[in-house]
Amino acid sequence: MASTKSTQTGKTAAQPKVLKADQLDKLPDVAALEQLALKTTISPENPELRRAQLLVYDAWGARDARSRNALAKRALKLSPFCADAWTILADALGLTPDEKGSYLTRAVAAGALSLGPGGFEEFAGHFWGFHETRPYMRARERLSHHLWTCGLRKDAIAELEDMLLLNPGDNQGLRYTLLSWLLHQGDDTRVDALLAKHNDDQGAFLSWTRVLMALRAGEESKALSLMKSEAMSANSHIGTELTRPKPSIKPSRGYYTLGGKDEAETYVKLYGFAWIQTPGSLEWLKELPKRT
Repeated sequence: MASTKSTQTGKTAAQPKVLKADQLDKLPDVAALEQLALKTTISPENPELRRAQLLVYDAWGARDARSRNALAKRALKLSPFCADAWTILADALGLTPDEKGSYLTRAVAAGALSLGPGGFEEFAGHFWGFHETRPYMRARERLSHHLWTCGLRKDAIAELEDMLLLNPGDNQGLRYTLLSWLLHQGDDTRVDALLAKHNDDQGAFLSWTRVLMALRAGEESKALSLMKSEAMSANSHIGTELTRPKPSIKPSRGYYTLGGKDEAETYVKLYGFAWIQTPGSLEWLKELPKRT
């Protein structure tokens, strides 16, 4: 039975219901999903899948975890290929990392199967541009973060790199996470390749990291001067934020203002460690006002 606690009015309020681990055994695993897909006609236009997705939208708007989980379970009863429903259940309380990973692995499999036999060939290169692909892409992004948290860093990076092949336009902003992860791994070659691949992105995250990589390469040239100008144009607060004695990192609101101090704080959170690890880079930043 769920525990209760007293409120200021003297009434009791039920705690969010913990999802029991044994419920995983009552739901189809990846192999079962694959077998089911062979026996039925599954596509994004499947009526049960569409109704299940509508329940997911209701779940996203639910006020509490109990309601979200209940709606997600109802969605899976309608269609086990509803990837977003699996992802909702992965957020339930009381799950071990392995259990959470099982939900997310099934979410990815369900999302892939929901596209139908020819889905990947049809949507390749334009994933996310089609609404049908988004549950799969959401699930796979969540799985990549789970893998990273569990220490499976190479697997996490491989997930993001493969997703970027499916959707080079990168509507999800995966390149920014991937850039941070590659820096954590100390893989400067792949960092440089990622920056070059997105050389049309002159936003703060990539612009300031181009400056960092130029400093690592020992460049002090016109090219570095141009990079510095582009970085300052993208966000002039990042240099100051990186050199604070104690960076003023604030809780993420899920969004930030382009060119604003909150974007600078987000940059430090994602990439600040790489500047600290680069000899002379912070000293260079402290001299930056004299160069501008």
